[in-house]
Amino acid sequence: MKLIKLLAICILFIGLFGCISPKSYVDPSSQKYTYEDVKRRSEPLKLKLTVEFQRHGEIYPKAESTLRDSAERTLRATGFIIPAEEGAAGDIKIIVNNTGDRGAAAAKGFGTGLTFGLIGNTVQDNYDLTMIITIKGKTITKSDIHNSIFTAIGNTSVPSGVQTSTVSVAFSKVLEQMILQGLKELQTTKELSSEDGGNTMANILISWMALISAL
Repeated sequence: MKLIKLLAICILFIGLFGCISPKSYVDPSSQKYTYEDVKRRSEPLKLKLTVEFQRHGEIYPKAESTLRDSAERTLRATGFIIPAEEGAAGDIKIIVNNTGDRGAAAAKGFGTGLTFGLIGNTVQDNYDLTMIITIKGKTITKSDIHNSIFTAIGNTSVPSGVQTSTVSVAFSKVLEQMILQGLKELQTTKELSSEDGGNTMANILISWMALISAL
C-alpha cells in the first residue's frame, strides 16, 4: 500500500511539473528571414567576432558564451561572413540587449507556481540587436533590430501553428532572425557589398575595358 501511495505521489508531481514546464517561441508576428535572404560571397568576409549581452543596458557576462556560440553558427551559415581570429579583414561586434520586464515575469511565474500551473501565463522577452562592423578603417553600425520571445507557463495556449521549444533554443532562433535581418538590410542599402571586391574576374575585365577605352 505504501508503495502504491508513493507511486501515486510521484505521478502527481510529474503531472504538476509537466503543466508548469515553460514553452517558448519566437514572436509569430515578426517578419521571417531565411539564409536565402542574405547573398553569399564566393570568398566570405573574415571578421573577428566579439559579443556583448546586456540586460536593460547593463552587461551580463554569463550569457555571452551562449550568445557567441549562436552568433558564430549563424554567421558561418550565411556564407557572407566567417568569424576568424587569424587573417581577419576587420571586426564584427554583436550586442544584444534584453529589455524584458523582469518584475512582471517574476510575478507571473510566482502566480503560476502557486496555482500549480492550473492558471497559466505568457511572458514576453524583448531583444534589441546592434551590429558594428569595421573593415579597412570604415565602421558600419546597424541598430534598430528588434524581436521577442514569448514563454507560456502553466495551463495556457499558444498561437495556432507555432512550434514551441526550450528558452535556449528560442533564443538561438530569435538571434538568428535578427542577424539575418541586419545583414540583409546592410546589403540592401549597399553598406556591405555581397561582391568580392576588386579581386573578382568581372571587376578585372571592367578595369581592362575602362583602360582600353581611355587609350
